[in-house]
Amino acid sequence: MATLLKTDELLVSRQDPETRLYSRVGVLSYDGRIFRFAYSDGVTRAMPGLPLGRVHESESLFPIFAERMMDPHRAERAETLKALGLGSEAEPLEVLAVSGGGRTGDTYELTPLPKPGTVSLPFLVHGIRYLTTEERAAIDELRSGDRLELRCETDNPVNERALLVSQDGQRLGYVPDPLLDHVHRIIESPYELVVQRVNPVEAGMHMRLLVRLTGQLAASAGA
Repeated sequence: MATLLKTDELLVSRQDPETRLYSRVGVLSYDGRIFRFAYSDGVTRAMPGLPLGRVHESESLFPIFAERMMDPHRAERAETLKALGLGSEAEPLEVLAVSGGGRTGDTYELTPLPKPGTVSLPFLVHGIRYLTTEERAAIDELRSGDRLELRCETDNPVNERALLVSQDGQRLGYVPDPLLDHVHRIIESPYELVVQRVNPVEAGMHMRLLVRLTGQLAASAGA
């Protein structure tokens, strides 16, 4: 059986507002009792409330991440979780893993750190706002379970490692950049990419298309 998603450890990345490229900031983890955040080597800019130079531990989710979670008392929470393909019992890191933890006003992104082996990785397709009107309309024609393809876009002006999500040549968006290292390794072997959920326009561009990638994740060099 596939490992659905490793949600006890998330990579935190930051996007440069000028180049739009992502860089690694650190890792947020949860062992069932304690939340931990550790910065990656070479990081010189601290996240709010998390000073550099030490591993942070807390019995509750750190505020900088907790504020990316919808208040459980808000009426629309159930609908938001449904749009993410999650149930009401979803844990905080599980929600952040799929949603990316996006928040107006900053450029942080959270993504899962799947373990080598057979994985089943859900993600929201990025870059839909850059599609044409016709390409966006094609998303509404998709149905749950439809098969999609991934294509390397080496001439992409922002990231030569970009992976385009498409169906029969129709552009649908992109794999989130922080996931590229994992996804490039997965697609070295046979894989399956399917539509998990198409959300209405009212949900926002970033929530329009939820897909799931299933395949084998090879261990990285030196692992």
